[in-house]
Amino acid sequence: MMASLANHLWQSTLVAALAWLVTLALRRDRAGLRYGVWLIASLKFLIPFSGLTLLGAPVGWRPIVVASLTRYDLMVDVSGGAIARQAVRIMPGQVGAMSALHRAAGVLPAVLIGLWALGVVGLAVVWCARWRRVAAMVRSARRLHDGSVFESLRRLEARVGIRRPIALASSQGPLEPGVFGILMPTLVWPARIEAQLSAEQIDAILAHEVTHVRRRDNLAAAAHMVVQAAFWFHPVVWWLGSRLIEERELACDEAVVRLLGHDREAYAESILKTCRFFVESPLVCVAGVTGSNLRKRIEHIMTADVQHALAGWKKCLLAAAAALGIAGPVSLGIVRVQPLLAQQIAIASNAAFDVTLVKPNNTGSGMISMMPAANGGFQATNVTLGFLVRTAYQLQDSQIVGGPSWLFQDRFDVVGSGSALGKDGPPLEKFKSLLADRFRLVMHVEKRELPMYALVLANADGKLGENLARSSVDCAAEGAAGRGRGQPPPPPAPGQAPRCGIGLGLGSLAIGGQPMASVATQLSRAVGRIVVDRTNLPGAYNLTLTYAPDPGLGGRGDLPPLLNGAPPPAFTDRPSIFAALQEQLGLKLESTKGPVDVLVIDSAERPTEN
Repeated sequence: MMASLANHLWQSTLVAALAWLVTLALRRDRAGLRYGVWLIASLKFLIPFSGLTLLGAPVGWRPIVVASLTRYDLMVDVSGGAIARQAVRIMPGQVGAMSALHRAAGVLPAVLIGLWALGVVGLAVVWCARWRRVAAMVRSARRLHDGSVFESLRRLEARVGIRRPIALASSQGPLEPGVFGILMPTLVWPARIEAQLSAEQIDAILAHEVTHVRRRDNLAAAAHMVVQAAFWFHPVVWWLGSRLIEERELACDEAVVRLLGHDREAYAESILKTCRFFVESPLVCVAGVTGSNLRKRIEHIMTADVQHALAGWKKCLLAAAAALGIAGPVSLGIVRVQPLLAQQIAIASNAAFDVTLVKPNNTGSGMISMMPAANGGFQATNVTLGFLVRTAYQLQDSQIVGGPSWLFQDRFDVVGSGSALGKDGPPLEKFKSLLADRFRLVMHVEKRELPMYALVLANADGKLGENLARSSVDCAAEGAAGRGRGQPPPPPAPGQAPRCGIGLGLGSLAIGGQPMASVATQLSRAVGRIVVDRTNLPGAYNLTLTYAPDPGLGGRGDLPPLLNGAPPPAFTDRPSIFAALQEQLGLKLESTKGPVDVLVIDSAERPTEN
């Protein structure tokens, strides 16, 4: 989350810098153009580039890389039947001896979110108080339905093409002439100013406010207030706000001069007279007449020679900037689409364990285990090389191609020990180095079109099965607490799902507190194909599933093969996994195909004992 926010901030800041360069090129052109550029830079803070990239994703090629591991406990019972109490827990994400620094790093995001929320709430309270004060003044103002000011307003509305009449209210308060409201704007006209201005000057002030309404400046200002509230900590956002107000008022000044053809000196004098009696509006989304740098505005009105026709090269500049900011991310989404559920396979790794021990395991045991050790180490018993590859690269079995015949047959005991986590890399990166060093593993990545299954809802009304329910447990928090104590939670009772984790058995699957993507991953081991989650079910779930294993399904793995190619007698009364999914979970598998990143094993050697 923090990394995504950092990316969004620097990208939006880069767009703001690009906007500044574009406005420099347009400094002698209409202020409305520069205002539009600044407004786009402001709205960019609400639209991450990743959202634009997703627009191109359906067009581009999307590799499917599905992680086969969970961050939480994985219970494996390879003896057949229901999950036993003695099932071995596999916790590849656990790390012993978490340091105080890592605990502090875990708390930091929550602290930052709390500070951000305080800033948002503080700004909202201040702005709401100002809004209520202005709204009270407007409500107390007397509505005008006739008179010279009313007639001038209606005449100007017809001239600029405003069809919905603007409400006019005469106020005795300290507000300057200004427009309040977005959907149904009200022009607040101070009663005591009319005697100070000539008829021509009154028309100029009214024209200025009518122009604000026609341009919907209050709506744009409110949008930037949302940006300021969400990113109050970023100074560029406040700098953008000042640029927007400045160019907004200059654009309205230019429009008044073009609309009325008044003498520039008379218009400037009307603004100065207004400023003698009133201060600037207390809200940026109340468009008044005295906003922005007054001296700069007067100089602009009196001396500016605005180029109304945009030069050809400037049109090209604006087009290029728009293409870079909008078409660029969309094109990126077409040519470089990220994988659906995980990162692409990265083979290289410089991390390593300080010491590794590898020896064959010829016990013939049906139990496998993989447990964390202190300082980021691990100990695995009775595991295959294929299991280690799958663990290190977080793949499904069907994503591992080639390799020697003993890849999922020969079993080993492996121990890796090292310094504290963070000094020599995370555990999965250490796995990769171990495989290359001790097993002489040589691999490469290819993209292949493979048959797969899509996990979808079986019922049109979205009803789930009796054995599938939403989980209310925060497994991430429980996992972090368990790692801090250095003690895993106890295993579940026989036949029950773990509170947070995955239980695998021959013909059984029990899951607790896991997203549907993890459910799809575990199903892939039973059906022998990649399974991708397309249920669109958010959050985490608990489930239990019992079925009859099919000897014709299933890929290479660590569960024992079915004896004599047929299910044991205990499974004959169970439904197939496809029927069980619909009956017990309310889900089903649909056949499909898709491009997949696969890991091709070119060669591997049995390791020599230490």
